[in-house]
Amino acid sequence: MTVVADTKVGEVRLELSDISVNFGGVKALQNVSLQARAGQVTGLIGPNGAGKSTLLAVASGIQRPNSGTVRLEDQDVTGARPQVYAHARMARTFQAPQLVPDLDVRQHLVLALRSNDHKPGSALKSAFGKRITTDEFEKTEQLLAELGLAEVAANGASELPLGTRRLVEVAQCLACDSRTLLLDEPTAGLSRAETAVFSDLVVRVCHDRNIAVVIVEHDIDLVLDISSRVFVLDFGQLIDEGDPGHIRSSKKVQAAYLGTMEADLDV
Repeated sequence: MTVVADTKVGEVRLELSDISVNFGGVKALQNVSLQARAGQVTGLIGPNGAGKSTLLAVASGIQRPNSGTVRLEDQDVTGARPQVYAHARMARTFQAPQLVPDLDVRQHLVLALRSNDHKPGSALKSAFGKRITTDEFEKTEQLLAELGLAEVAANGASELPLGTRRLVEVAQCLACDSRTLLLDEPTAGLSRAETAVFSDLVVRVCHDRNIAVVIVEHDIDLVLDISSRVFVLDFGQLIDEGDPGHIRSSKKVQAAYLGTMEADLDV
């Protein structure tokens, strides 16, 4: 696998600037900024209720911000429909895998490939009513091999363990030719072994395909191990950002998680 030629490693793919979101009288986010760069994993962490999921919803077009801007592929997409984000080659996963129980793994990838036509309903109709072409077969076989899914290609989604379903979701995002990938708590519920497999794959795919990855996780060890830069939220505000070494020693981060400035962050 070679690095994508049409963009530079480290180039900003996703930029959130001064994002604020209010739910009634609740300030879910207050002037939060974040950048995600090509070929790098960007971590987003914070205690429960910090605003991580809300920021991810804004970044993917699901939540419209009250103020601030979202730029994707250097285009202002603030307030646009999620389809616009998808057309700009962004994809995301959710906390619960969004797979069709009756479709096998290969069919999920074909469905994702055909979604690039951007015609409403065309992908779903063709997935059930059109035979897989030679080109589609070759592309799906490459993805299945790349993500270690070849042995379960004919298995239905309902038959797969959680860790494998997470990998299928990533494979779908790659089949859509995504250049920016948002992962929402992807290792929740996984064993240590499954988490290791998943994290290794994310790093490899990010580097090999020059994808900008944003990962939201409660597993701080994982985020600090695989991220180039980490952003930390608390009560809807960005309290710190920097490389993993800085975040490990940050007194602000220690206070947010442990409630004391003197405690050591166990990461």
